[in-house]
Amino acid sequence: MTEKTSKTKLVFSTTNRVISIISNSLETSRTKANLAKLRNSVGKSLGENPSNFQIIYENMAEELLNPNFKLSKAEEAVITSLQLYAIHQQSKSYSVNEISENKGWDNFGNSLSFLRTNDDNTALDNRFNAMITSSTFDELINHLRQLVKLLRSSDKNIKVNYPKLSTDLYKFLNGDNNTIKLNWARAYYFTKEKGEEKNDK
Repeated sequence: MTEKTSKTKLVFSTTNRVISIISNSLETSRTKANLAKLRNSVGKSLGENPSNFQIIYENMAEELLNPNFKLSKAEEAVITSLQLYAIHQQSKSYSVNEISENKGWDNFGNSLSFLRTNDDNTALDNRFNAMITSSTFDELINHLRQLVKLLRSSDKNIKVNYPKLSTDLYKFLNGDNNTIKLNWARAYYFTKEKGEEKNDK
């Protein structure tokens, strides 16, 4: 197993561990505070309020940490995906995370495809296309935040495999951005009818 493959698995397991802790106690004041801290940390530096990330670093694999002061790519991927999860989870009484691939949430593009309808999808498609043509990580995350807010406001109970999203973000940061964006686009456009069928069940 290569070092990159090993770290990719740790990125997944770390994200999954934090979300599992949160999902098992959604109604507690501690969990609500943790989610609020993650949402409030969006767009701010890690050092501005370190307590925002307590729940992450309590469960972070040591191998993912950068020995220097700068965030490692793995840390950035985990933190970003958990911030997106916190945005999506806001005001929801059920967990918006789902890691079972056979339930249709195995790809971020697939999750977004559930927003597509038989009506005009131009506005949504334009947002999605702007996201997958992002040239930098910051630009990508900007678009992802807006799309996650659309998922949150939907009445379709759409979920996302956030641990898988964290590994996609990690791969993007390591230069595999074209593969990730192609996979999202394929799932977003190809699964429209399948997504509607699953939603009807």
